[in-house]
Amino acid sequence: MKALKSKLLAAICMGAMVLTGCREQIDEGARYTFTGHTVASFLESHDDIYSSYIEILTRGGYFSLMKAYGEYTCFAPTNDAITRYLFEQDSIYKSTLDTGDPIWTGVTSPELSELSDSMCRVISRTHLLPDVYLTTDMEGDIIPTMNMNDRYLSLGYDVDENNLNVLLINGTAEIIAKDEELENGVVHTIASVLNPSTNMVPTQIKEHEYFRIFSEALELTGYDEQMQLYKDETYTDGDKQHLDIKLQGYCPYPAERYYGFTAFVEPDKVFNDNGIFSLDDLIAKCADWYPKSDPSAPYTSKENPLNQFVGYHLLNKKVPYSRLVCYKIALNNFDSEKNLVNFSDRNEFYETMNNRLMKVSVPRSNPKYQTTYLINYARNGANQPEMENHVNIKIYDPIEFRAMDTLYSDFAQEALNGSINVIDKILIYNEDEMAGNVLNCIIRFDASTLCPELTNNDIRWRSRDKAGSNAGEIYIPNNYCTNMKVYSEETMHFYLCPYTNWHNYQGDEMMTLGALDFAYKLPPVPAGTYEIRMGYQSETVRHIIQFYVDGEVAGIPVDLRIAASHPSIGWVRDSETDDNGVANDKEMKNRGYLKAPTTYKYNGSVIVREEASTIRKVITTKYLSEGEHWIRFKSVFEGDDGKAQFMHDYFEIVPMTFLRNEELSLEEKRK
Repeated sequence: MKALKSKLLAAICMGAMVLTGCREQIDEGARYTFTGHTVASFLESHDDIYSSYIEILTRGGYFSLMKAYGEYTCFAPTNDAITRYLFEQDSIYKSTLDTGDPIWTGVTSPELSELSDSMCRVISRTHLLPDVYLTTDMEGDIIPTMNMNDRYLSLGYDVDENNLNVLLINGTAEIIAKDEELENGVVHTIASVLNPSTNMVPTQIKEHEYFRIFSEALELTGYDEQMQLYKDETYTDGDKQHLDIKLQGYCPYPAERYYGFTAFVEPDKVFNDNGIFSLDDLIAKCADWYPKSDPSAPYTSKENPLNQFVGYHLLNKKVPYSRLVCYKIALNNFDSEKNLVNFSDRNEFYETMNNRLMKVSVPRSNPKYQTTYLINYARNGANQPEMENHVNIKIYDPIEFRAMDTLYSDFAQEALNGSINVIDKILIYNEDEMAGNVLNCIIRFDASTLCPELTNNDIRWRSRDKAGSNAGEIYIPNNYCTNMKVYSEETMHFYLCPYTNWHNYQGDEMMTLGALDFAYKLPPVPAGTYEIRMGYQSETVRHIIQFYVDGEVAGIPVDLRIAASHPSIGWVRDSETDDNGVANDKEMKNRGYLKAPTTYKYNGSVIVREEASTIRKVITTKYLSEGEHWIRFKSVFEGDDGKAQFMHDYFEIVPMTFLRNEELSLEEKRK
């Protein structure tokens, strides 16, 4: 105890208002172990450092939880940190008293006793995570589990005056003592209180003065009201904690159902550099950018050009920067860089809130952009010269953006119900450019991305060891996902958390059991003729499935039990042919099948295309008009005992213009 106390006292510069800039140099070789301590008892044993935080936890109703069994990460602010926070919040409150619209900060004086109980609850939840994260687990720009205030905590990195690395939480709170492992979790001591803002995405945008033009457009079009949703209070299945799934024992239900949003926002400077200095200027430009729209339509109508512009910036998914694509995602049992071929492009496709398709990429194959997050990546630039400034739009790393200008130093990416991602060009949707260039590719989407609820509720990208089940399964109730229609109540859906050793694209998969009959809404591709495919892994325990697209039968039933090496499919390993599999590809395609792509691996090393159990099925070739399209799956397996599996890994919607392009290399079409 004394060793820790002296260590903290040396690190924490005492004073009521400020820290004097001293930084802790932690002795990694002498970590103290407190056998039997909980988070609560550890804090109590150092009440001269944490007494204020203990009071906040107690009044917020969370101190008793820190005594109980569980797994928690606690970012514990020091007494000095809380003192400074109270003075800052009191100053903000008093400075606005004369405005007639004072900003309520939860305090009426800088005394801890005057902090409201409601703010104590918010602060408590903000500093607690329901999983254990040591500092060695903290990589990238966020901690991948949301805190108890339902938002991600961002990670930042700095160096001190001795050129030693320091870790910052939410850009400002330095970890000054780390990795105190306890019976029910871990404590990290921080030098500042984490900002417990309860802003929704539109409010957070509005509070940053450098997003003024976009914020005004957001309000005028009514999207700001649409993005006020937070928690679905009608969801009632959360009390069903576990379900016997007839596979691996028990797995959990999602406890709640939250809404989520993402906004891609241009700072005013980007607009200014393009001759746009006001909302009126933007309205005039939008009429040019969207010539098929109706400028006379109300701004809240999707027919209005400003509405089309703003709607294309918004997703109904909560996606922070580091989760926009499957790149450098490291979980307990999954590493994206072991799953995906190193220099294969990483693409994700998102439906925007005005029902258009957006491509977000890290184009690993392009030396110019290998680590850059881009919206609407076009390998060779725009087809139309006037679109050159509207493709290959960079998404700023939040840390990079805050460092660009002192004006941006207060940028907060995470709102209560979503994320804000800052972009460096003006984002518009041009039908011809998107159909003929940006989206003239293999549009591949992981099956778990079809339902926003899986992203918004911390299900997609859940680590297997944090799933709460034996083998990383999470049950998805039939009424949980808006982009899913269920026609048979015997249908049971599960998300299987990512695992590097599986033959799966992006490591995860969707699994459906029972006498299944259900449908997914497909992403909104540009109008045209497409080949629709499904990627899966064959096994003897699989289903026999009849596919339907928009209510029409698509081919004959497909037996998912049959390996690709079966004569009815005809798979032959490329290395066993004289032409690297070219003729075999044609033979398989004639039978309605393709080998797996060359772009991902299993077991960290083996290209999945070389594995006969992993295959793509051509479901149909069909003209898809604008508007909604649904793909339905119905079991025709008469011998099913309820345990037969419909494993669906990913889907592809591939333009026929892409497939018929003879100039494209064979390698490109095999990706």
